[in-house]
Amino acid sequence: MSSAIRTLGRLCDEYLRFKVLAPETCKRYRLCATNLARHLLGPGACSEAVALQLITADVLISFRDDCRRRMRPTSVNTERRHLSTLFNFACRQGCMERNPYRDVPSIPTPQAGPKAVSKKEMLAFLSFLESERRCDSKGRLVEVIPPQWFWLAVLRTFYLTGMRKRQLLGLRWNDVSFDEQTICLRSETSKTRREWRIPLPTALTPDLERLRQHTRHVVGPELSGRQVFCLPLFSVRPTVFVTREMRTHNLDSFFRRLRAHVPSSMPRLSAHRIRHTTATILANAVPNLKVVQQQLGHTSISTTYGYVHPDLQAMRDALGAL
Repeated sequence: MSSAIRTLGRLCDEYLRFKVLAPETCKRYRLCATNLARHLLGPGACSEAVALQLITADVLISFRDDCRRRMRPTSVNTERRHLSTLFNFACRQGCMERNPYRDVPSIPTPQAGPKAVSKKEMLAFLSFLESERRCDSKGRLVEVIPPQWFWLAVLRTFYLTGMRKRQLLGLRWNDVSFDEQTICLRSETSKTRREWRIPLPTALTPDLERLRQHTRHVVGPELSGRQVFCLPLFSVRPTVFVTREMRTHNLDSFFRRLRAHVPSSMPRLSAHRIRHTTATILANAVPNLKVVQQQLGHTSISTTYGYVHPDLQAMRDALGAL
């Protein structure tokens, strides 16, 4: 065994030093290593305390069964995939003779239904943010999820562009060209690590122009390099933010609050579900799927096919041929 890598924590450090990964991905690898350490040694244990020779197939089977009691099947398999990558790296470095996960199969995962919501449901969410108000204790009409004009712009941007959550959070004002009517999605916010431009939809332009006006009112005329969707600038409770920019958890919190206020008959909404919705609507509206591929930024059109879900009305129409 290599003298440099003898523990799970050290293995994780060496792998992340060797690879060039996004910060969120690095955090995920460290969390998986910590979870395995706590399974082996108890709460509060760190991965640096786990010697690699302690990690056997029996240990991983026990860890898998423990994860199944508190995690979804897809999350269990994601945990397995990250740790198996670390162990394969250990084998290549001569720190382990064999990846113990080779003797531990993944667990079956049920195939979920379509991730997309219907166009009618998507428009209902937008209409809710546009008009919904509630009475407070003093009988005054107040916004349900303030500032609703801001969240409406967020939701419409997701829907009308199909961009990912990380891309929306990483968008800067110098990425948006109102003259050329384009949006630049930069490589550092892209899953495929490449840069490309998408059209700035005409229907979205008023939302972004309003957001730009509000931003300039708060910070001044110079916006270059500033985050486009910066919730701390407009929140009614600015003191609760520990950072000056909007983060992933702010978006996740918004979708949770939206779910709590809309009728229970409406589907669950997330940034990724909106992306699937956009892809499905576009695929049923344009004959060339390459257009959808370019809009979503997929390197392979087979990935785009996975985002496109059947349209029930189109299926009904097709059955007419029978």
